Amino acid sequence: MRPVLLLDVDGPLNPHAADGIPPGYVRHEITEGAKTWRILLNPSHGVQLKELAKTFELVWASSWEDGANRLLGPRLGLPELPTLQWPGRKPVRRGSWKTPYVAEWVGDRPFAWVDDEIGETERTRFPGAHQLILRVDPTTGLTERDFEELRVWGGKPFADKAFPSHS
Repeated sequence: MRPVLLLDVDGPLNPHAADGIPPGYVRHEITEGAKTWRILLNPSHGVQLKELAKTFELVWASSWEDGANRLLGPRLGLPELPTLQWPGRKPVRRGSWKTPYVAEWVGDRPFAWVDDEIGETERTRFPGAHQLILRVDPTTGLTERDFEELRVWGGKPFADKAFPSHS
């Protein structure tokens, strides 16, 4: 069973806090209905994520929800991915508002979570070798170092336990 890679969009894939357009990124203007977004995407991220899909089950964990598949996945060359849904924001004392939903969705499966709004609170909530909490700087987005950390972590043996699939 492959571990899950939970992907946020804004921050990791779209460095929304960047000063200008970082090297390797392309600015996109996306319009759907009356709404328009201006985002930055790095085409090499799609290539690297497709490579990681050999090790991980890729899952959108973004407030873009199903829009990530419609509007962003094709621009990165990604197939349609499972998507976490956020029916509302559960109150949390510390950490990301996504944490309770992530905990419920992943259960006891091994997972890596890539987001710009996670940190020590989530590391405490999800302790152990079967979880990787990877906070990404929203001024730079995912870096080669982040991808290397995911490749190394994803290469660890998780076959010692059977995990249910959400596919």
